[in-house]
Amino acid sequence: MNMRWAVSLGLGILLSGTCGCTWMSYLGTDKHGSELGRTYFVGGAGSVGNVVGTVDVPRGLRQAGYRGSTEVFGWQSTVGGTLRDMLDRGRNEREARRLARRIQAYMDRYPGRRVNIIALSAGTGIAAWALEALPPKCHVGTVVFLGSSLSCQYDLSQALERVDGHLYVFYSDRDPLLKYGLLLTGSVDRETASAAGLRGFTAPSGAGHKTRRLYAEKLCLRPYEARYAEYGYYGLHADSTSPAFIARVVYPLLNEDVGRSPAPQSQPSRPGKTR
Repeated sequence: MNMRWAVSLGLGILLSGTCGCTWMSYLGTDKHGSELGRTYFVGGAGSVGNVVGTVDVPRGLRQAGYRGSTEVFGWQSTVGGTLRDMLDRGRNEREARRLARRIQAYMDRYPGRRVNIIALSAGTGIAAWALEALPPKCHVGTVVFLGSSLSCQYDLSQALERVDGHLYVFYSDRDPLLKYGLLLTGSVDRETASAAGLRGFTAPSGAGHKTRRLYAEKLCLRPYEARYAEYGYYGLHADSTSPAFIARVVYPLLNEDVGRSPAPQSQPSRPGKTR
């Protein structure tokens, strides 16, 4: 894909649409296998964010052999489109609490079953705030962030406390939407720092021992690799939702943490480990 065309497309997506189509997000929901576990997919901002990954992420999971249920969580605004979804943090946090209630309701109905979250772009903010809103007794298994539009120094410590496995962060410094589009909107957490989807997360300034330990033990940074192109992910903003990439790269991570707790890690030079 021509980079100039990709940038133009990305900016067009960012600025287009004044109303959401949240109902479309539920097209990928499949409650079959609820008694075996559930994976939530939280898409990006705006009407396009409702569509990207809605079908492809669940399809990739099924192709890989995932037997649990999938739920696509629609949070995008009906009025205001992409800009409101990026700018209205108060509303977004309310939507995150709604997601947290859905997760808790599932856990109450199916105690002991594993819950995972896959989130894209601005949806990573919704996922992080939902984790923060969960009661201490409610822990999810594995979380995967794709092209996160949270700022790279967003404090993930409270969210990580609700993750039994790992939080995997896929990022690409060639992502045109995060590189140029966020100059207009800022990050979804309303900070001006570079997005984590470009560089990964780093511990916030002045982070204490507990925060650094959580980052070292539970945060796994995954920079873009050329081999991902084989699976339809070229390092752009949303092609990481390709069914092949979900099946071949993301799905194995959901299984990697099953049945074990993360082993203590020595403090890396940069909080979070790349592996």
